[in-house]
Amino acid sequence: MAGATAAKPKAADRIQEAARELFERQGIRATGVEEVCRVAEATKMSLYRAFPSKDALVAAILAEDAAEYDAWVEDSLSRAKDAAGRLHALVEATAVEVAQPGVCGCPMLLAQAEFRDPEHPTYQVVADFKRGCRERIRSLAEQAGAAHPGALADQLSVIIEGAIAARSYLGEARAAETLRQCGTLLIEAGLAGGTPPSGSAQGAADRRSRPAKHR
Repeated sequence: MAGATAAKPKAADRIQEAARELFERQGIRATGVEEVCRVAEATKMSLYRAFPSKDALVAAILAEDAAEYDAWVEDSLSRAKDAAGRLHALVEATAVEVAQPGVCGCPMLLAQAEFRDPEHPTYQVVADFKRGCRERIRSLAEQAGAAHPGALADQLSVIIEGAIAARSYLGEARAAETLRQCGTLLIEAGLAGGTPPSGSAQGAADRRSRPAKHR
């Protein structure tokens, strides 16, 4: 009967979804295109028609991950009343994700760890994405009135990435709760005018970027 069954996803979509799951589970280098095609029930011709190379397939998956993350962040922050609230909302939303079982780490950093050459396209895609995440936090910190928005962005970025990595030995619940506690302390201190450690590179950068006062 027409319409009784859903249309089968096209080959490119099946290939990308199969590759995403395989790459996350067993690594990019350890996964060959033959295995991707077998799991996706597609031919190598179909793969290379949609993705000129394995690197192009990896780039497409990372771009999709980045878009999904950006949409998730926007949704997570949408109900906050102000920039300070959005900083707290980002920490809380991330803590909720950290508490979820079965997540093996940040897919972006897992991909970058396999391609350590800074000139490799995968390394650069991840680095650009992470810089964008850090810049989003810095912008929110600046809007919220932090004395040193760059330093606060660095600190929050580090504890977010650290919480994701710490699940393997702290467990999901402890890592998530520690992220909440540290995030709250850092945001409150940053918005109260806390100063970066004396001589820190970020502190110096913040001081250089601050408008000069006219006497």
